[in-house]
Amino acid sequence: MRTRILASLLVPLAVAPVWTARAQQQDGAEDEASQGGETEGAEVADEPERPTRVAVPPGTQGRESAPGEVHTVESGDTLWDLSQRYLGSPWYWPKVWSYNPEIANPHWIYPGNQVRFFAAGEEVPSRVEAGAPVDVAPATEIPEETNAVTVSGKIGYDGSSATTVTTQGFVTARELDEAGRIEGASTGSVMLSAPDQVYVRFKRNKAAKVGDRYVVFHTQQEVKHPVTGARAGYLTQLLGSLRVVALNDQVVTAQIMETWDPISRGDLVGPYGEHLTTKVSPKPNAKEVLGVVLVPMVPYLTMVAENYFVVVDRGSADGVQLGNTFTIERKGDPSNDVLGKPRTKPGEVAKNDRVYPWERIGQCMVTELREHSANCLLSRTLQEIGPGDRAVMRVGGSPTASR
Repeated sequence: MRTRILASLLVPLAVAPVWTARAQQQDGAEDEASQGGETEGAEVADEPERPTRVAVPPGTQGRESAPGEVHTVESGDTLWDLSQRYLGSPWYWPKVWSYNPEIANPHWIYPGNQVRFFAAGEEVPSRVEAGAPVDVAPATEIPEETNAVTVSGKIGYDGSSATTVTTQGFVTARELDEAGRIEGASTGSVMLSAPDQVYVRFKRNKAAKVGDRYVVFHTQQEVKHPVTGARAGYLTQLLGSLRVVALNDQVVTAQIMETWDPISRGDLVGPYGEHLTTKVSPKPNAKEVLGVVLVPMVPYLTMVAENYFVVVDRGSADGVQLGNTFTIERKGDPSNDVLGKPRTKPGEVAKNDRVYPWERIGQCMVTELREHSANCLLSRTLQEIGPGDRAVMRVGGSPTASR
């Protein structure tokens, strides 16, 4: 009985140094971590399971142990490197870890830790097995310095480089004339939104079918051709979409499906199209086309630059296709213009400037096509683009705008 009592008193005393060492080790680890002193890996919440077998690739075997060897960890040491130094193979690091049960995580060893390279207890791998060969990438030789030009990746036209674009608000005078109009609603609300039902009148109601989708819009700015002065169309704002749910001889009943801005009685209704957002890939030009920029697609903004849309006065009837590229050109000496008082109207060239050559000031890609006009996304500009600037489509592609 006395022996058991003494033993129970001595056990805490024997274990206490271990607890103290681990506490000091953890405190030291935190200090070292704050100073960049950790030597390998990142902290793991749970203690990893210790291996019972060690797989060593053929041809990399070393000594199974280094009796009597004890290493004091220094900054930068890892079990991988120490296994190579003491046992002749880095693949023995799991064996070394099993020799040192006081190391909780093999990826965290700290300066001052004592690492043994011989068995000191029962936690030893039962045997060493030869594993599958490890594929090691061959060393890449550094070429001698040379003036040769190297190429990385594909060269040439890549049809998969598509640009995502959203339908922009521009309608021609003909499209506006054929548009429907919201004349009433089944609700007393002044501002309409989904899922309200509305009554739409078309010039030809019989053209509408149950299930058809339409887009709701209203006009914001009339657009005149900068050269001829004729009405070319209207900039519009898209408000939402609706779907036809019933028909009669006088009006079409439709339900509002999406609302992007408040919808009111009197707003216009036009073809929805297949997608409001689509992807457009660059396409080589197949025809020579000469046109002008009608208007930037931002109401009442006269000049725009890269990543804005403009409307060009050429469309499918002129041979323009989606993805074609227009070069934007201008001639003259801009310094002769007085700020706010240009010498010429849009599309005209001053008499004294007619001797100057056309200069490329930008380029754009066709993203939306109509019969006699096209929306064009400015991909590169050297100067601000505005109404009347010349838009040229050349066969095979368009030269890059450059100084």
